[in-house]
Amino acid sequence: MIKTGIQPDFITVDGGEGGTGAAPLEFSNSVGMPLRDALAFVYDTLHGFGLKKHIKIIASGKVHTGFDLVKNISLGADMCNAARAMMISLGCIQALECNTNTCPTGVATQNPDLYKGLNVDDKRVRVANFHHETIKAAVELMAAAGISHPDKLHRSHIYRRVSANQIQTYAEMYPYLLKGSLLE
Repeated sequence: MIKTGIQPDFITVDGGEGGTGAAPLEFSNSVGMPLRDALAFVYDTLHGFGLKKHIKIIASGKVHTGFDLVKNISLGADMCNAARAMMISLGCIQALECNTNTCPTGVATQNPDLYKGLNVDDKRVRVANFHHETIKAAVELMAAAGISHPDKLHRSHIYRRVSANQIQTYAEMYPYLLKGSLLE
């Protein structure tokens, strides 16, 4: 990207903890990097090469709550995808049949006999309400911390227990790289 000057508009970072239930159990439980590690790595790499200003980062992977939004934005995400959470708000019961075209709720199927049970007029309200309340929770969390805008979130705002008697901020766990430091 540095050499050619060609950059993508965005990079989606999908953590290993995500998924819909379509993956085999061994994959969903054991393959992939945790989103927080991957997100910090991608942000730091782009920032370290001076590319972050050109490229948006989208976080994906078990984004269910307002806190998940706050946490991911503090690690460098510009926005978040919430696939499973939206599927559950739509009526998914996690029957683990996404890949079989036999989803009993009709959420993850192309079978007309199964998806005809989805009442779009009812479900669209549920999805919209879930989305609204998730955003509201994120805003309330930021307000409680005195943060007025997502752009003001930083790694130092999030704490994580790392042992029985030690808590660290994400800034301590994932120290920021200086802008352009990977170019030297």
